[in-house]
Amino acid sequence: MSTVNPYQSITKRTFQSAIIHLLETEYKLVGSHRIIRMIAEDVDRLRQEFFPQMEHIGRGYLVWTATRDEGQKARPGKRTEEYGMVTVALPLVTDEDIAEKLKPCPRGEAQARNRERDITRLARIMKAAEKQGALLTIAELSVILNRGQGTIRQYIQEHYAAYGELLPLKGYRMDQGASPTHKGQIINLYEQGMEPPDIAHKTGHSLKSVDRYIKEYERVKLLLGKGLRLKEIGHLVGRGQKVVQEYIEIAIRYHPDLTPDTD
Repeated sequence: MSTVNPYQSITKRTFQSAIIHLLETEYKLVGSHRIIRMIAEDVDRLRQEFFPQMEHIGRGYLVWTATRDEGQKARPGKRTEEYGMVTVALPLVTDEDIAEKLKPCPRGEAQARNRERDITRLARIMKAAEKQGALLTIAELSVILNRGQGTIRQYIQEHYAAYGELLPLKGYRMDQGASPTHKGQIINLYEQGMEPPDIAHKTGHSLKSVDRYIKEYERVKLLLGKGLRLKEIGHLVGRGQKVVQEYIEIAIRYHPDLTPDTD
């Protein structure tokens, strides 16, 4: 008499089992059954990650797949699909947003209020992505908020000007495009008296990167004080003129005595 439980077969008709069957029959993948099972488990895990159960996501949330924050710099030539990915739930519309919409808006204030709402939403989405281990790009934020990329950049700058907080943008974290913007923000915080470890924490950069930017900046200040010009300073510090120009502008802002003679 068979001792096999007749209900046991039902538990084996799973997504993972279907993957194993597909690999073994259609792809003729030959090898350890343990390895094939591990592949199936990984594929099933990706399925759950990319298609989360909706009951775990609240009203007003957007499910989005973004670049995983692996704490590494971007490598030139590396394709987007070569970076790790993570699917996150972004709070696109909150109860506070709805309550704000219900408030009467005085004539002439709608545009300013809408801009403030957009900046608040932008910061909220970026921080939520960061907490879930993801980094968003300017292009992604442009699509999510239905605003031009130039507008998104302005929002990020306006948020920084208002709160002194550098939002966790993928381009800043991974130093893509060698944009000098984050260098300028780091140096401004340094000139305002913030300690390097605190700057690193606030901006999301490594302490090593922060120290490197500060050393570059101090060299620029030293050479500027010796009367050297932009092109000469750039050559000596090994930086492009755009970066050096920003360092010089910051130095003059905080140390007016470094302003070059116009003679």
